[in-house]
Amino acid sequence: MKKKAVSMLLAGVMVVSMLAGCGKGGSSEPEKTADGKTKLKALFVSHSATQDVEDMKWVQELEEEAGVEIEWEQIRQDWETVKSTRFASGDIPDLLFNATNAADYTKYTGLFEDLTPLIEENAPNIQEMFTEVPDTKVLATAGNGKIYSIPKMQTVWPETNTVLFLNKTWLDNLGLEVPTTFSEFEEVLKAFEKEDANGNGDPSDEIPLDYNAYGGNNAWFNSAYSLLKLLPSLGIQLTDIGTDGYFVEDKTVKCYAIDERYKSFIKTMNRWYSEGLINKNAITNDYSAYQSLSRGNENGEALVGACFGWEETDKFGTLSDQYIAVAPLVYDDGVKAGTYETYWNYDMDQLNMQADRVAMSAKCADKEAAMKFIDGFYDQTKSVEVLFGGISDGCVEKVDDNHYKVLPPQDEEMDPGTWKWTSTFADFGPLYIREYVEIEMSQDMENALNERSVYEEALSKNNENIYYPQLFMKYTDEEQNTMAMNQANINNIIDNKWSLWITGEADIDAEWDSYVQSVKDAGLEEVLKIRQNAFDNYLGE
Repeated sequence: MKKKAVSMLLAGVMVVSMLAGCGKGGSSEPEKTADGKTKLKALFVSHSATQDVEDMKWVQELEEEAGVEIEWEQIRQDWETVKSTRFASGDIPDLLFNATNAADYTKYTGLFEDLTPLIEENAPNIQEMFTEVPDTKVLATAGNGKIYSIPKMQTVWPETNTVLFLNKTWLDNLGLEVPTTFSEFEEVLKAFEKEDANGNGDPSDEIPLDYNAYGGNNAWFNSAYSLLKLLPSLGIQLTDIGTDGYFVEDKTVKCYAIDERYKSFIKTMNRWYSEGLINKNAITNDYSAYQSLSRGNENGEALVGACFGWEETDKFGTLSDQYIAVAPLVYDDGVKAGTYETYWNYDMDQLNMQADRVAMSAKCADKEAAMKFIDGFYDQTKSVEVLFGGISDGCVEKVDDNHYKVLPPQDEEMDPGTWKWTSTFADFGPLYIREYVEIEMSQDMENALNERSVYEEALSKNNENIYYPQLFMKYTDEEQNTMAMNQANINNIIDNKWSLWITGEADIDAEWDSYVQSVKDAGLEEVLKIRQNAFDNYLGE
């Protein structure tokens, strides 16, 4: 009854507003509360586990400070299935958090507000971010020079999403050393497959190597935990997930899905698969199955020898003490060790900066109030709360002016990473963590940073000769449309082949030449030309 009454009231207000005429920018007059606050509507596409925004005290405090009252719509799943319908109809609220991308501003012209003048007049925190981290302004600016959404910048996450974990307890049980090359790793996996590595008397329940590449949207490329995370050992520097197979070599944009090194890599994976070294169900297992296996069986016994993950306690739970991070493996399968430079996945941009954290409807009636509210998320303290949870919510303690401490989860059965996603906007929110801000992290983040020490040397090799700046590439509307159309055709070919080659259901040697030609015929060369031009512009060449 309450929702119906609110709907009737809003309908009445809309009629009155239309009769009253249009406000600034062609919008209707802003609606106010009895105490003079501006009423706004906001949509937040959240993590599935995130609590209701209305229950976050720090958000209520931010609304109060900005002089607004927000009616929140929270979407936890299937946003992509309804987004196009809503955008096409113009059915969007005043503010959209984590709900848009660059293609939307091109496809739905006039639906979103150019925030450039509003930032200059009403957003000192965002201006500070743009000045102190110029790349954030580059990231925010569309190909036409306008700003339709604001990114995030957090400076506290590591340089890579992916860690290759190996069960050290199993190594010790079998008297094996930590591998340093692909051939040594293969021998370790063979021992895991043949012997009773977990010591429970059953030599058949061990899974030597597991990975995750299921979930649609070309997950083979986009998953942080697919087998492709071993590809940098063949001299191909991967920068961020979601690049659809593109990389840079000697300042030239290439696609590794048609590179001979990719073929060699797939053949290695095919041999491992045929010898039972790779989980045969990984191709179809979703992430929950992937996560469940790594946490062992009902008896508390480990089942997985090696796999990819973010952090040990998150990945392995009570079994975390058994696992160690493994340094990048030198590729020596059919070639001399050292033939290729050994890299590791560089995800610094993707982890610490994300575009399109918040956008505004062009029909918003009080754009100044909405912009001030957005800017509040980028306040120093509020940004920490966006990422880790509110001070008033008991998630964070402010120790000093520039010093904060992340508190343990209030739910003792929940790990810190899961708690963060449960209690706040987390990585899906707009925020700016200043470089000079000190944050005492939770134990899981300390673990994550320590685990990645084995990748420091490999990551230090990243430079403009091999760095592909996916986040900062700018394209015209026509280029965006061309790439989107061609890439769909390209991905369809690539996605239909990799799993068949790994499982041996298709012969990569027999099909390789025709496969490469079909990818080119699908529009790859046109896409490479567009991306090369954008990359050259990024370099200023």
